[in-house]
Amino acid sequence: MIRGIRIAVIGLSVWAVAGVAMAKAPRGPILLDAPTKVVQAQISRGAALEDLRSLDQTIRAMVPDGALIPAQDETNAFLSRAASSLPATLSRRQMAAITMELAGSYSSSHIYLLFPFENWNLDADRGGRRLNRSVALAPDDALLIDNRPVQTINGRAATDFVDWVKGSYGRFNPLRLPQRVREGGAEMLWLWGIDGPFTIVFRDGSQEVIEGVAMSRREHPLASQSQPTSQTQTSQAPFSLLIEKTIARLDIETLDQRFVGEWEALMSELQAGIAQGKVTSLIVDLRGNRGGAGRLSVGLLKVLTGTDVPMSGGKRWKRSKAYEDGLAEFVPPLLRFAPWRRAILGADGVAALDSIPMGETRLFGSNGLPKVTSILPSNRVRILIDHNTGSSATQLARAIQFFKLGELIGAPTSSSTSELGEIAFFRLENSQLVFASPSAEFLDVSGQRTSGPVMPDVLVCGDNGLFEPGRALDVALNMNPPDVRQILKPVFQANASESDYCGK
Repeated sequence: MIRGIRIAVIGLSVWAVAGVAMAKAPRGPILLDAPTKVVQAQISRGAALEDLRSLDQTIRAMVPDGALIPAQDETNAFLSRAASSLPATLSRRQMAAITMELAGSYSSSHIYLLFPFENWNLDADRGGRRLNRSVALAPDDALLIDNRPVQTINGRAATDFVDWVKGSYGRFNPLRLPQRVREGGAEMLWLWGIDGPFTIVFRDGSQEVIEGVAMSRREHPLASQSQPTSQTQTSQAPFSLLIEKTIARLDIETLDQRFVGEWEALMSELQAGIAQGKVTSLIVDLRGNRGGAGRLSVGLLKVLTGTDVPMSGGKRWKRSKAYEDGLAEFVPPLLRFAPWRRAILGADGVAALDSIPMGETRLFGSNGLPKVTSILPSNRVRILIDHNTGSSATQLARAIQFFKLGELIGAPTSSSTSELGEIAFFRLENSQLVFASPSAEFLDVSGQRTSGPVMPDVLVCGDNGLFEPGRALDVALNMNPPDVRQILKPVFQANASESDYCGK
């Protein structure tokens, strides 16, 4: 009897240790891409609609209170239209398109669908090609390739593509639509069902065949975060500091916490330069920085103020059964049975959080606002931002603006600070697509929800009536280039386009 008890205790201990080990290295993110047989398989219209309903149910269960989401009647109407318009069977690419369109209607949060990388890689293996020309939207929403209005692409109307982009992305954030087309046109065309060679018929009747460039295999964006290799661990730090003539230039591609040692050394160098008078001006380039570890941002704020400055005014989460059931696949078995059970999957593992009553939203982490004094004059600190500045980089920019530590120059960021948070991943059962959404919402440094992206103090516009963040450095260096316009203190307008801000 005693021996049996010992065996049971040992077994439970091994199970517990295994659960803890899994918590440190969850398999979820590594398995986000489905097996090839799932990718190549078709799913039925009914299964697709079931996935769409599941997506809607989960999002509604987990979004923070007060989030602007479409009414249930609107979503039901969308599903009814899909039921009548979808083919009897769908490819995974078609499923990705319709799923992204539904996710795009939840404009209050950065809910997004992870690209079906297996389909991309299959097309790359068979010799598929992507467009490698300048893509833009004209003020009248005409699709431009090499600044020429397009009539058709491979026989399909360019206006249909623009309408699809609007439906998939426009409601997500109106400011982002032109940039998304310019910067992601190749991926969008592919997701729409087109890859090269591209037969382009322009509106003036002329025609051109563009071969494009070979599609190369792509690794899932979370794979390197979830299972870093020795190569990524020893690669060059994604930030640098250059000091010339008392001007410090800090370029930050991403706030990668794997390089925390290098970051702290960089902050020490910058702090010493300011204290010794070797640095009297600072330019921080956050353009293209999609975020990373917020604690690295805190280090920069401390250099600028000499004290700890919060990155947000707190955050809140909402607990629901649908949320937990959707996340269960990515949670180690031991945590599923633990009292708290609610867990958030991050790039570095699973963090178990304390339990809150089902259906309740909790605000936590707000400690009030400190009194902050800038060490450098605020007009000598300039932060460069653009539409690809996101997540914790957006929080950093907003904190600098809120505490009046510097001046933001460039274009609006990708999202507002209230749209940021821990990300939870969910796999749709039938299509095996994965979508992601914030499970906890960060609030502004003032503790309030904000509307729209973080707007720069100086908006940089080009002669074409569009944002020109590429010239933000020239503005920051007081070069005042004559071919750009500088608009001071622009105010966010929910339905505005780039030309509405930059139009003459």
